[in-house]
Amino acid sequence: MNWNAEELRSRFAVFGRFYEAVLGGRRFELRSHLEVFEREITWPNAATADADLVAIMMNPGASRPLEPPDRDGWAVTLPDRTQYQLMRLALFARSKGRRIRHIRVINLSDLRTPRSAALFEALRTLGDDRHSIFSSHRRAELGRALGAAATPLLRAWGMDPALEPLATAAIESTCQMRVLGLTYDHLHYRHPLPQRADLQAQWLAEIGRQIGRLD
Repeated sequence: MNWNAEELRSRFAVFGRFYEAVLGGRRFELRSHLEVFEREITWPNAATADADLVAIMMNPGASRPLEPPDRDGWAVTLPDRTQYQLMRLALFARSKGRRIRHIRVINLSDLRTPRSAALFEALRTLGDDRHSIFSSHRRAELGRALGAAATPLLRAWGMDPALEPLATAAIESTCQMRVLGLTYDHLHYRHPLPQRADLQAQWLAEIGRQIGRLD
């Protein structure tokens, strides 16, 4: 499970869909989707195909495109350490006989805020929830992103209480799917990349076991 960043980049491509929006009178930079897929899969097919696994994270953080986005907002994207962990999960699952070649990442919030405190402040003050794919205004988009009901869904948005309203909306919207994740209360789900290396390995091994138990 000790694949390094260079090895992972040689196996996987990463594309994100970036956009801007005015919410509550303020302009924000956002990212709605991230596609992480083996390089044998061609682009743009990955943008519309059902993924092998859909992961729900907190928000895109400091995610940025490596080139100007195309007319639909898509661009090659710089992966971060969390996305490398998802690539390791795909390879670990594959070593156990489970085919995960394409992971789609969506977020509780599309806001590209690298500091969690800035995100939580925006969530507290914004009355417009369209920054979240779980908004009632974006149900069709969410349905396309989730794909088939049998697609495994990884909940991994973290443990902060500030996320609870969005987490509740995400849970209500995905309750019929096959859910993976580490949780003590089915509301807060451990992030893939805790600070301690042993907990990172523990997360990877446990989610790998959950994937192995899927029918």
